[in-house]
Amino acid sequence: MKKAMCSQNLSEWARGWLAGIIDGEGTITVKKKRRKDSGNINFIPMMIINNTSLEFLEKIKEICRCGTIALHSPSYTKKHTNWNTVYRLEIKGSFNVMTLLKQVYPYLIIKRRHTEIVMKICEENIRAYSLNKPANIEYLEELFQELKSLTKRGKKNAVGLDRRP
Repeated sequence: MKKAMCSQNLSEWARGWLAGIIDGEGTITVKKKRRKDSGNINFIPMMIINNTSLEFLEKIKEICRCGTIALHSPSYTKKHTNWNTVYRLEIKGSFNVMTLLKQVYPYLIIKRRHTEIVMKICEENIRAYSLNKPANIEYLEELFQELKSLTKRGKKNAVGLDRRP
């Protein structure tokens, strides 16, 4: 059974509000996973928002009409015993992630390039799914590596909105 799709018509204020949350608190990423049964590689688009306020994440989930909320990983909690409990909202899958990213994209600043790459990955996954054919793994891997380079830790060259240093 297919999970419910995310809201396809967020209000303008919700699009801007969600974009601000994603830019400040969110992660737009792709999980690379090898299927145990076939050995095929899947690229799973994800939007993640971590926060100590469960009520806040529930409000985001209510507005988006999709996603799952869970406690942050036990290993994280073990390492930081004196910190507040951290919750995690995850929205997974090409259809859901693409539905939301297309709506918030015009309002994003910090995560704009991440979004462009993840939307290309979503498009390729959706294309392959609709044609009932394998996705172009080489293309997805190239996009995945570019996305990883954006999130590499350490000093980066400052780049403006026009992508020039």
